[in-house]
Amino acid sequence: MKQFYFFLILASVSSCSKNAPAINNSDQLDASPQITYDTTAIDSFGPGATSESVMAKINAGAIKREKDSLAAIAKAEQEKLDKEKAKEEVQKINEEKDKARKEQAAATENSSSNP
Repeated sequence: MKQFYFFLILASVSSCSKNAPAINNSDQLDASPQITYDTTAIDSFGPGATSESVMAKINAGAIKREKDSLAAIAKAEQEKLDKEKAKEEVQKINEEKDKARKEQAAATENSSSNP
């Protein structure tokens, strides 16, 4: 029985070690299916090419969108600067009010302490 198992193992190893045929043979390359593409090259002067007027319209639209986006960015930046400036002004006004209150309180204390 051990000899039978040994024979099976030997047969499976020998069958796996066979070399696979190389695909690089010229006969096999000729037999391989030809690759077909579903696209075709379009000549710039051929039918289906985009005309200059259409390209000009496309470019004009792209330039307009770019200008619009740049304007929106500039507007957002300006609003941000305006908000910061307004915040600084409010802070400055509050500091001036606090300073005036402190001066008034100091003047009130001085006048009440000097009879």
